[in-house]
Amino acid sequence: MMTLDIAPAGAHSPTWTDGIACIIYSHCTSCHNPSGIAPFSLMSYNDVYQNRFSIAASVQARSMPPFPANQEKRQYAHANTLSQHEIDEIVDWVAGFAPLGNSSQIPTPPTYSSAYQIQSPDFVGQIPAYTITSNQDVYRMFVIPVNNVAQQSIQSVEVYPGNREIVHHALVFQDTSSIPFNLDQNDPLPGYSAFGGTGSQTSKLLTVFTPGQGAFSFAPGFGAPMLPNSFLVVQMHYPGGVVGQVDSTQVRIRYGPSNLRNVTTISALNHGLTLTNGPLFIPADSVKTFYSQVAVNSNRTLTGIMPHMHLIGRSVKAFCVPPSGDTIHLIDIPNWDFHWQYFYQFQKPVLLPAGSVVYGEATYDNTSGNPNNPNNPPQNVALGEGTGDEMFLIYFNLSTYLPGDTSIVIDTASHYTHNASCTQAAAFDEVETNLWTVFPNPTRQFLVVQGLESDFEAVLYDSGGRVALRRKLQCSESLDLHSLPAGIYYLQIRSSRGACRYFKVIRE
Repeated sequence: MMTLDIAPAGAHSPTWTDGIACIIYSHCTSCHNPSGIAPFSLMSYNDVYQNRFSIAASVQARSMPPFPANQEKRQYAHANTLSQHEIDEIVDWVAGFAPLGNSSQIPTPPTYSSAYQIQSPDFVGQIPAYTITSNQDVYRMFVIPVNNVAQQSIQSVEVYPGNREIVHHALVFQDTSSIPFNLDQNDPLPGYSAFGGTGSQTSKLLTVFTPGQGAFSFAPGFGAPMLPNSFLVVQMHYPGGVVGQVDSTQVRIRYGPSNLRNVTTISALNHGLTLTNGPLFIPADSVKTFYSQVAVNSNRTLTGIMPHMHLIGRSVKAFCVPPSGDTIHLIDIPNWDFHWQYFYQFQKPVLLPAGSVVYGEATYDNTSGNPNNPNNPPQNVALGEGTGDEMFLIYFNLSTYLPGDTSIVIDTASHYTHNASCTQAAAFDEVETNLWTVFPNPTRQFLVVQGLESDFEAVLYDSGGRVALRRKLQCSESLDLHSLPAGIYYLQIRSSRGACRYFKVIRE
């Protein structure tokens, strides 16, 4: 009779002290700390042990740490992503019952100071104290006068949350019109309500803040102009469930020398003049892709890029086709998530040659199969700034090209900088698990496991970490969950060769 070799001889068995703590402290705890935006802390072995199944499932799905851009064809600066080696380490550790290791070698957790990164700013603006009054997600614009009589060159910007536990993200715009100021004045509460843009056509995006992010600096030698008599318009996103909490976020700016080269942030690809199959309209119960393109008339230097859509966006990409015909990949987000928007900087600036055409593609899923669809049943969706509307914008950080620009180093590290330069031991598992899938999920009864070529052991854990079901199955069998109560479970699948994967399973 065939037996399952669940623990092959010589297998690497990671422990908390010899590598897992390094991964968690380097990639996770900037958000998962007692003062961070994440819903639970991962600052100790016990914290991680209690959440081990959800961690294993999340890292294998590559939904955590959140970095939506695909990096197969384009690398980005300061990208907080896990290597396959690190994912394998976490999965092996959880599958091996999450051992502590040598208790005398427990690493010291990192500390998260409330100190500002820009210690001596040239400008500090602060939004008025705002109290959250809704259980739903809140998007609120706040206007801060800069009161600058002369143009300055911005080198660095720091968005410093007044309450890190409730600030999900912030977009900072610069505007020289009175429109945002008047909208703010006409609203009885501090700021004014807005979901997409500021309401002003002259607003220009300056920077983006996401949890765990520090100060943003433009590429060496570059800066953004702060035009005379400007306003900063700050869009704050506060997540649902934080009613009664108060925030008063700061924007801290350091100016550079006047000879910094100007970076212009524009929506080079958009739902207006560059859309080729508009208007932007997605009928109910449909999936639709829109295309945008723009010609490059002179050599331009691109240092960063940021796509923007709303809730029914499914994927977005941009690429450049130069006269040589060799595609220059710029951004590819295969699984769009409105709640995780970034301004992606390239590791080195990218040349967009004269005569090129830059293309954008955005797909929208306005069906009931999209869990982010705000309408049930789906409704027609058109262009607009409201929660139920949509947008198609791709912002570019552009400058006039100078020879040598593509040799400027923004960040060429092959991997995200680790806490205290820690490292991990070598991973053992060499079995490909990316093709393993389970369906249907959610399910009311049967759960089919697909992609395995050998017998396997399935262990289903409830949300409290207790074993709810354990089976040794042939590769063609399925799991019967009808006797289990509805809820969230974590399924561990382990093949006879020792490969392991976790899935989050919803029993309806």
